[in-house]
Order: sequence, then C-alpha cells, then structure tokens
Amino acid sequence: MSIEDIKNDIRDLLADVSQVSDKTLKEGTEEIVNGISATLLSEYEHHELAIIPLEPDLVAYCFSEILGFKVERRIFEKMDYIIDFDYKGSFASIQHSKLSYRLNIVTKYKTEFLLILEKIKPLIEQLFSLLAEKSLSTDDFSMKNEAPEYLSKLEFYQNRIESLENRRDLITEKLYGQYDVIKLERGECWKPKGQEYLNNLSKEIEYDIEAYIDTFYSAIEHILTMLYPFIAGTGISFYKDYLRNTKWTWKAKINSVCGSTVPTDIVDKLDKIKEVYRNHNAHGAFSREMMAYIQIPNFGRFPIYIGKKYLKGFAEGESDSITFDMYLSAKKTFCDFIGFLDSHFSIPMLMIRSGLPIPTDTSLYMKGITSKEDAEEFVDKMWYEIDNQFNMDW
Repeated sequence: MSIEDIKNDIRDLLADVSQVSDKTLKEGTEEIVNGISATLLSEYEHHELAIIPLEPDLVAYCFSEILGFKVERRIFEKMDYIIDFDYKGSFASIQHSKLSYRLNIVTKYKTEFLLILEKIKPLIEQLFSLLAEKSLSTDDFSMKNEAPEYLSKLEFYQNRIESLENRRDLITEKLYGQYDVIKLERGECWKPKGQEYLNNLSKEIEYDIEAYIDTFYSAIEHILTMLYPFIAGTGISFYKDYLRNTKWTWKAKINSVCGSTVPTDIVDKLDKIKEVYRNHNAHGAFSREMMAYIQIPNFGRFPIYIGKKYLKGFAEGESDSITFDMYLSAKKTFCDFIGFLDSHFSIPMLMIRSGLPIPTDTSLYMKGITSKEDAEEFVDKMWYEIDNQFNMDW
C-alpha cells in the first residue's frame, strides 16, 4: 500500500467526522478521561474512565494532516489543543492538557468512535513506517542518544569492581593464617577460613570485569556512530552506507572518526583487549585467540594457545584470564581513549554527553556554535525547551 492509500483508508474510517457547523446538534455528551486527572474530578460530576486508544499527538496528526482541520497547538499554558468536531451530526471534542486527555462525545456514539480510533492505530503505524523509509533514505532523522547511560554503566562497574576488590583484600588479610578444622572419618583436614566466600567473591569480580569490558566496546561504538556525522558533514549516505553497514566495525568507526590523529598504541591496546578478553567471553571461548589441548604424539594432549596474533604457543606471561591487574590496565586504556575523544572533539562530545538526540544533519546543532561555552549554552537551552514541553510551560 502507498502512503496515499493508507491516508484514504483512515479518511474512510473517519468519514462521519466533519467540521462543526450551524447544523451540528449540541446534545448531552459523555466525557472519557485518560490520565491522573480522573482522580481529581468532582464526585458530583458524571465521568466514565476509559482508554482513548490513540495517543494525543497521533489524534492531532489525523485531524490536521489527514482530515485537513486547522489544529492549533500550545494554545495556552498547560493546554496543548482542543479540537471541536461534528460526528454524525452531533457535537464532539477532544482535548489534551498537562493533566488529562479527554474525549467528549454523545453517549450512543462513544463505543463506536473509540473502536474507530482503535482501527486507525495500526494504519498510522503502517503510514509512519513508510514515511520512515523515506526519512531514512534522505538521512532526515535523529539518533537516540544513550551515551550518558553507557558512561554511567561503565562508572557503575568501575566502582563495583574496585569496591569488591577492596573487600577481598581486607578479608584475605584479616583471615590470613586462619583455618577451619574439618573432621573426617579417618582424621581431619585444615581448610583456609573463608575460602568458599573468597572464591565466590573472586568469581563476582571476574564476571563484573567481563561485563565492564563488553559494555565499553558497546559504548564506544555508540559514541563513535554519533560522532561521525559531526566529522563527515552532509553529502554522505549515512544510514545506508554506515549505520546499516555490518562492515563498519568499532575499528572502522575509529578510523572514520579519528583517522590518524588517535595514538596507535591506544588502538593497539584496544584491539588486544577485544581479541583476547572480550571476544573470549562473547564467542563462547572459541575466539581467534583461543586455547586448545593439542595431541602430541607419544606424549598426550597438552594445552597450547593457537591465537592468530596475541596468544601463541605457551604464551608465557600472557593468558586470557580475567584478573584485577588486567582490569586496571584495561581501565587505563579505556579512559585514555575516551579522554582523547573529549579533547579532540570537545564540542561534539559535549553534545553527545548531554543526552540530546543527535541529528544526522548536525548543522541543526552546530550553526552558530564557535566555542565550548556556546555549546554548553545551546545544550542548556535545548533541555530547558524539552522540559517545558513535557510540563506544557509554553
């Protein structure tokens, strides 16, 4: 179905909706209220709590863009719109305010009108999906920005890992040289005190480090993806050639965004951490840097690393084991790389760290921005406007 076909189907469903005229009967209506305001209504008023199946913005879209009504938005503080209309010759209205979303309609038409809105919902979804294809093909969209959440998660894991390691050190020191005596049928044995607890604590630290490493690579892919439009500007097919390109890996993203400006030792360390530690966990231990028990003739099966680049042979002094020292080294590399992005792309990174949706046409944000102070003022203004929209303070 084409866009116009879907619009016509919606118009057919709303065929009994028209502009209010002198012939419109203003008989008694029943009010349907969505939202918390239903609890604030006077006990002397008659209202029935029901669900209006189409959200307020989509209803406004139907009336303005499909039926051709003049729908004024933000008509006054705390009130978005009031749409009066004629339904089968009787007066009806729908209004959206901060505390409520209300439909007033003649009682005998209530159920059928709500069912019409219910039928319109999947058509609107189909319509918007077709419009999305056009929007994506022309790179006319904004990306959901989850960078603050990723960075917060990294900080959470850092604090957790280091706190657990401190606990492990304190308990190990406190219980040093202490043993539990285990009575057996043929005697007794000594077991280091707290051994089981410390073993579980070590596993918890190891699992958190694995999650920390995995989160970092997700975070930098997310951040680099949003950085690229700032660097590349317009004239690229961002959605098709980059965002949906499976060959645009994290390393390719670094090259696209940073080029030769990023220190090679940081990239090399990032590559090693990913190949040896992250991929070991992500690919069920069968990564390119795996270990196997190799059959040695007249000897037996012997553990040896068969990695392509980092872990080969006996790999003395090297392994894919997760340790706290390994975490500290990885953390430094991660912080060095994010610090590099913050210093070399200070204004775009400020935008990304703010949590604002990032448009593929970054000139929408960067126009007139010449300094970090300008960017900070812009971010504050954008969030002020967004908060005002949520609060309907216009």
